Amino acid sequence: MKVLYLTVPQWYPMNPYLAPAILVAETRAAGVDASCSDLNIAFFNDILTKDVVLESADRARAMLPALKKTVSACEEPEKHFDSYPKALRTALLRYKTITDFFSANPSLAEDTAEKIDDAVAVMKDPERFYDPELHFRAKDTINDALAVISLPYAPSRIMIDNFIANPVMGWSFDDVKIQCFDSSQNMFIPYFERKLPEIPLEDCSLIGISVADLSQLIPALTLARMIRERTDKKVALGGNYIFKIIKEIKRPDFFDLFCDFITVGDGETAAVELCEYVDGRRKIEDVHSLVWLRDRTVVTNETAPLLKLDTLRVPDFTDFDFSQYFSPETVFPVQLGKGCYWGKCSFCDFYTGQQKFDIKSVQHAADEVEMLVERHGAKNFIFVDEAVPPKYYDWFATELQKRNLHINFYSFARFDAGFTREVLQNLFNAGAKFFSWGYEVASPRLLKLMNKGIDPAVRDRILRDCVEIGIWTQCTFLLGYPTETPEELRQTLDVIEDRALINSCTPSNFVLKKNAILKDETDSVGITDFTSNGDFHISYSYHAKSTTMELVKKNRMDFERRFLAATADCLWSLGFTDTDHLLLYLSRYGRDWVRDYRLRYKKKQP
Repeated sequence: MKVLYLTVPQWYPMNPYLAPAILVAETRAAGVDASCSDLNIAFFNDILTKDVVLESADRARAMLPALKKTVSACEEPEKHFDSYPKALRTALLRYKTITDFFSANPSLAEDTAEKIDDAVAVMKDPERFYDPELHFRAKDTINDALAVISLPYAPSRIMIDNFIANPVMGWSFDDVKIQCFDSSQNMFIPYFERKLPEIPLEDCSLIGISVADLSQLIPALTLARMIRERTDKKVALGGNYIFKIIKEIKRPDFFDLFCDFITVGDGETAAVELCEYVDGRRKIEDVHSLVWLRDRTVVTNETAPLLKLDTLRVPDFTDFDFSQYFSPETVFPVQLGKGCYWGKCSFCDFYTGQQKFDIKSVQHAADEVEMLVERHGAKNFIFVDEAVPPKYYDWFATELQKRNLHINFYSFARFDAGFTREVLQNLFNAGAKFFSWGYEVASPRLLKLMNKGIDPAVRDRILRDCVEIGIWTQCTFLLGYPTETPEELRQTLDVIEDRALINSCTPSNFVLKKNAILKDETDSVGITDFTSNGDFHISYSYHAKSTTMELVKKNRMDFERRFLAATADCLWSLGFTDTDHLLLYLSRYGRDWVRDYRLRYKKKQP
């Protein structure tokens, strides 16, 4: 039998995604004819062209007369907006989005169309990519092009780091279903209409689609629906995001529309066993971690046993065309272990869907890196683990150096006291360019409330050591945690603005997640009540005694605008999705050069 794993939009187009490479490696080792196709990178390459930008602008302009007629028939639309049907609200927002865009800069679409082909080329060029003036100009052009391409589908919008579905629609089963069928608001329907004939489905018995984030959900379900309607192929959905909403999608009509199977949790075992079932070599009841439909009843099979991580194969990237990605050098994703060794932060749900914490042996992990170096000439890596213990990282760094593996890498990390200056120096010597540390808040009181398990003094010492050693310091921050006072918020913002200590930051709003520990402890932080944002969303709307969701969002957005304006000439002050590119720049130029460079090109502000 043959299985095909698909990566769907929207995901970051900078480098390959790990999940299909893992699944291909495991199923091929089991004797299955497996392959993968990255439709996400194909999507970005296909739409970011001069012709598509011009065509999108023309379509948007052509919509205006009919939209204007609709708006004119509404009396005081802003006042009565919330009472209108969803279709009318969508039309009103589309009209406003299109008119605002062309009013602000009537020639922007045509100007962007002239630049877009070269902008994409800059991202892939081994020399021009490393010219910051060209680099950030090209990224602004790409963002402008995506804004134009989104206009006919407004208020839905595709961005290089996100897909925002129509905000008029909710995340209920019915609203998501509508969007998966409605080509007027779902740009992926016409795209997949054109793309499906190019996907090698003919000989496949099984199609696997992994969903890692909300931004992929509607595209993934849209593609799954279209494949099932047009072929007799079996479709399996999996991925971390699917696991997080599994309770809500265990319903017969979900299977009727979108898939034949769902694999939950870690997929390495389930993928192989599902192939064996489809090939007639295993009973469906014996496929671990499988959710399926039998006689209109949803069946959940036994969870797969704990993975023996040292038995896993090296991820197989042979099906990837690295030249298609928006980076001149590939940053290879590698996973050292599963889960988080702390796993107690009250707000977090990263561990959802994964087995209990376990990690590969240092030898196995180093073998994996070495084999990727040998196979692909790899020299840049991201270790995608939620958190790796410092002692392990120290051993791993020593092993990399023993093997003379001259690589560059970055990862996520906890402010653990085990990250001594000696350990950090060893990691730097092994090729560590930066870590993304979970700083969250300045307040010791809030840290305790979050159950972060870190000592503020240790945290500050680690950052100072990184600065002195030459490791770039990137930190994530969580603004608006319930009970946070204005003074505590100001203390956190002061830390973010300390550019001598924090080289780049990722601030985010507090979100009450369905699978977080805090969901069952809301009284401890003054959350009075919460309601679901829909079957397909992983967070709740909530009310708290100390603040509101709207104020939390406003405070973060106000800060980001001020911060971006104050650091507009810096290369990376705010880092959400540019981390692969940051690694490449740090590897080429070093921390001090990247930190101290000041752009002459004025970056566009959101």
